Amino acid sequence: MPPPPTTPAPPPAGARERPLHVVQVLSDAGAEPGGHVRSLAAGLVARGVRVTVCAPPAAGPAREFAGAGAHFASLPVRRRARALAVLRSVSAPADVMHAHGLGAGLLAALALRGRDGVALVVTWHARARLVGVPAPAVRLLERRVVRAARVVLGATSELVDRARRHGARDARLAPVALPAAGDGPVGAPGDGEAATVAHVLSVYDELRAP
Repeated sequence: MPPPPTTPAPPPAGARERPLHVVQVLSDAGAEPGGHVRSLAAGLVARGVRVTVCAPPAAGPAREFAGAGAHFASLPVRRRARALAVLRSVSAPADVMHAHGLGAGLLAALALRGRDGVALVVTWHARARLVGVPAPAVRLLERRVVRAARVVLGATSELVDRARRHGARDARLAPVALPAAGDGPVGAPGDGEAATVAHVLSVYDELRAP
């Protein structure tokens, strides 16, 4: 009599079938978002996540992102068609695209339009101010971005409330801690940033869950 069929043992808790792949998107060279993304990338890579950073070269030398363990793709933000092509290409095998700021969020939303396999997360670090763009137009752009995102993370409760008023499906408070100064590795997260990395990773895992 043949032996009864056996069921394969489940993978260990926390094990992944393949590394989570996250694309981080910056559209400007602001010191705070750039420093946060470098630190976030380092913390995610240390936890086994594959990270691609798409940003203008002025956001930080590519070697700084490489030093954090991330792949860097130059994003020509002033040439929208090329920028969208870059984002579509690097996100083809990705699980999550995480845009930082309104400009990056708009590019990410356009790049992912019609694609259901990549979840969009948007972080608002500060109130958006676009040079030469009137306030009503900025509000329309904000509404478009938050409604395209699966999750909006706000650095302050005021930003979270603003995202909700604009129709965000899921808006959460996620204070942004900058990397600690010191002689550690480039972009290495300090204690506050390590907590931020853990929180953001839990959001990614939630979105990736079937």
